[in-house]
Amino acid sequence: MPDLEPTVTLPWLVRLRWLFLVGQLVLFPVAHWGFDVRVEWWVLGLALGIAALSNLVIARLHARRTWPGARLMGGVLILDTALLTLLLAASGGSMNPFTVFYLVYVTLSAVVLGARWTLSIAVLSLAGFGLLFVVSHASSKHMHSGTVSFSRHLQSMWAAYAVAALLVTFFIGKITRAIAVQREQISTLREANARSARLVGLTTLAAGAAHELGSPLATIAVAAHEAALRAARLSGAGAIAEDLDLILLEVDRCQRILHQMAARATQSDDVAPLTAERLAAHIRELLGGDRGRRVEFRITTPRMQFSRAEQMAQSIAALVNNSLEASPPSAAVVVTMAHELREAAITIADRGAGIPEDVLARIGEPFFTTKQPGHGMGLGVFLARTFVESCGGALVIESSPGLGTRAIVRLPAEPAT
Repeated sequence: MPDLEPTVTLPWLVRLRWLFLVGQLVLFPVAHWGFDVRVEWWVLGLALGIAALSNLVIARLHARRTWPGARLMGGVLILDTALLTLLLAASGGSMNPFTVFYLVYVTLSAVVLGARWTLSIAVLSLAGFGLLFVVSHASSKHMHSGTVSFSRHLQSMWAAYAVAALLVTFFIGKITRAIAVQREQISTLREANARSARLVGLTTLAAGAAHELGSPLATIAVAAHEAALRAARLSGAGAIAEDLDLILLEVDRCQRILHQMAARATQSDDVAPLTAERLAAHIRELLGGDRGRRVEFRITTPRMQFSRAEQMAQSIAALVNNSLEASPPSAAVVVTMAHELREAAITIADRGAGIPEDVLARIGEPFFTTKQPGHGMGLGVFLARTFVESCGGALVIESSPGLGTRAIVRLPAEPAT
């Protein structure tokens, strides 16, 4: 991928072309009257007129965004290479020292555009440089009759230019691609560090909440239990007993939420591997009887193994839970475990209503949820993605409104037993 975007650099190229035009209007009269260089004025005027007119057209096309930036930039550089050949042919041909300007266009293409454009411009400039020998053959022969060494010198210039163009194309292309890859890696690392920082914050929050709320919740649970026992011995206190039972259920739910937050936000040292079949059985156990029966596991490679079994099962179970809640009560969620090339893929697919595009972009943000209040904390996908990426894998969510959602977990494949 090029280091610089053509849409950003194109305005600068337009300015450079205007500067080039002004320079030519000054340079050619000086070369003609000051250094006695023969100039074909009508060719010069034609080339400069085309350049000025094309500059106006280019600026207009760029302002309207009617052409892709890379295609417009490549077309401009090809046109400029052809115009430079025309200008050089009108002012000395291959003996003109400004043939070095061919390298400017090759370098610009190597920095801004891709390898195909650069190769095309390099080949075109080589052909143009070679054409200058044909154009200037008569004059050079007249000026240097019998001088074979000068002819060889010009041929050496062409060969040197060919080598320089190839080297510029190759090395600058390599450098710009390496810089682009490095920037992408830096961006990925920054995103991973930001996610890790959020995970650390979540871990601290979970530990603090468990510590601060654990004792009050335990006290409430004990008091509610004793009150329920006393209410059960009183006649006419059935409504009070039901309310106390509800309090106990809600306290128990709060305690389970705190426990799950602390357990899932903290990485475990458990690295014992599980086969795909045992992992599927553990996920069913975590989901519970009713939910577990609604999941259809399709295992194409039974001997696949997964490390960090507990966290793996919890992460997949969290994704399956989301799919179950998004699906109709009678619909099954399909979990496929397959070995693809050098990676293992776990796909969770549902038949729900799908996720709108604007919501899909936010899936995985901590504490973002589309569920009703009290039905989720918005941490399941975030923690699952954090765990998967810590294993060197990736989690991708794909969804189309009306067609359901797929969560795809890709992990480095582990050797089968």
